[in-house]
Amino acid sequence: MKYREIAGKLCEAFKKAMADQAWQITHQDVGQTELLAYGYVIAWAKDDNKVLLHYSDRQGKVQANLEISPAVYDEINTMIDNLI
Repeated sequence: MKYREIAGKLCEAFKKAMADQAWQITHQDVGQTELLAYGYVIAWAKDDNKVLLHYSDRQGKVQANLEISPAVYDEINTMIDNLI
């Protein structure tokens, strides 16, 4: 897997772009991670490739990163670049 950080403000648009490109959600976990913190993990799959989005918001400090199968790394980076 390859890794990339993503701006928290792009996460909603990224999720929509993944749906538009026919990536199927295979796992989703949402919840409170710490006191006054929120987070989620979403996993997508397409053609034996995977993308995982890890998101957390700890009292307004947002962190988001992706784990991406190497075969689709460039495709996902292009998708993100088009969201900016």
